[in-house]
Amino acid sequence: MPISLLILWKGVNQRISNFCWGFFFILISHSWLYDLHPLTWIGFSWLESLVITIAILLVCSFVGGILVCLWGLLGEIILFKKDIFEMKFLPLIIKVFLLSIAWGIGELILSQTPFFWIGLGEGLVPGDIYLAGLGRWIGSSGLCLVQLLIGFWIYLIHGKWRRKVDFKKIFIFGLLAIVFLHLFGGLKNPINRNFDYPVAIWQTNIPTREKIKFNEQFIQNKLLAAQKYALSNKAKMLVAPEGTLNNNFNLLKGSKINMLAGGFRNSKNELRSSLLGYRIGDQNFTSFIDKNRLVPLGEKIPVFLDIFSRGLSAVGGVQPGSNSRFFQSEFTTPLAVAICYEISDGLKIRNAINSGAELIISVANLDPYPKKLQNQFLSLARMRSIENKKDNLLVSNTGPSGLISDDGKIIEVLNFNTEQNEVVFPNFSSEKTFYTKFGDRPLLFLFLLFLVLNLFVGKLTN
Repeated sequence: MPISLLILWKGVNQRISNFCWGFFFILISHSWLYDLHPLTWIGFSWLESLVITIAILLVCSFVGGILVCLWGLLGEIILFKKDIFEMKFLPLIIKVFLLSIAWGIGELILSQTPFFWIGLGEGLVPGDIYLAGLGRWIGSSGLCLVQLLIGFWIYLIHGKWRRKVDFKKIFIFGLLAIVFLHLFGGLKNPINRNFDYPVAIWQTNIPTREKIKFNEQFIQNKLLAAQKYALSNKAKMLVAPEGTLNNNFNLLKGSKINMLAGGFRNSKNELRSSLLGYRIGDQNFTSFIDKNRLVPLGEKIPVFLDIFSRGLSAVGGVQPGSNSRFFQSEFTTPLAVAICYEISDGLKIRNAINSGAELIISVANLDPYPKKLQNQFLSLARMRSIENKKDNLLVSNTGPSGLISDDGKIIEVLNFNTEQNEVVFPNFSSEKTFYTKFGDRPLLFLFLLFLVLNLFVGKLTN
């Protein structure tokens, strides 16, 4: 990423360069979208499927290019009116900070939209877990700022070297700053892990494209086996991934264990994708939390397309639930729940933890996507743990499934694309980090501060 950001900074005042950077950033990071093909299982021909999947990938990449191009236009206005290598140090730092913070705020806004953007800050995991540790103070948006500043530092050194200008002071100062940030990010208060609340997780490995072939009795038998495994290992709760249970699913003999299972439910003649809570003895769910952030086309179909398609899923589209990710039932402590790519929305997870959640649970259905997306999901889950100092329990149909510690380290992760049952021991914690308490308000304050400073410095230099 630092080398990539060097290229980005080098071409900030070149619109084609900006567009290409954003386009290929999304094209590479979202290349797993091609694995939607073939869509023949939901009625499209092989050729239609190929055209649809390639078109989706290219449109997303085009949007990425436009977004970075807009940021570049801001860079032209703020920074590149003059030769930056001739600028005084203070105005240069103010303008670079302002431009970098603007990118971080942009990523924060994108996290609230259906557009799935994997942020620069979140990209630090797993490559630089110590620098990512700053996330407990400044969140992923703040880490984005740090990444961009490091990229600009490299760009500045490279530019001065090419111009044969002395860069030793900048190099040493930047290097010391990076070392300090790593040391500060790596500092943490170790906790004693306990084994008081064993939780069974069931990685079903039932591909979405094959699930329609199975009757309800098959799921009943599989679920019963998973519950027996949980009981034999003295688990207090079983968790199953997103989409495991069909709509109107009824446990014939009642649940043998307290359970959270991904499934579907009807609400006001609308279909919802939910995490459903079953107490011991329940045949039907008694608590639930609905998925809020839906996948465009895959789950949520724009109204103007309703007459043309039921979407790119077997269920034909679902409706969003409440914004809140806070969930509490009679058999578990308060939880922060992320269903599928809600894991990329750090703001809602943080709000749930401020409401009292003591553990993050992330459930997903990542079939038919490849290992690349599974690893991206794992990185996002680790960042949410770092930001809030909370364990994160992962359960996906094809992976990743396992447990992330409150400092973002992997305690256990099951093999991808295999059916597995496992018991893990999450810690529950009411402790809150600086980021959990204050969120992105410091970043917004810095933006306003540097905006004022930029205007003030601009008047002095004119």
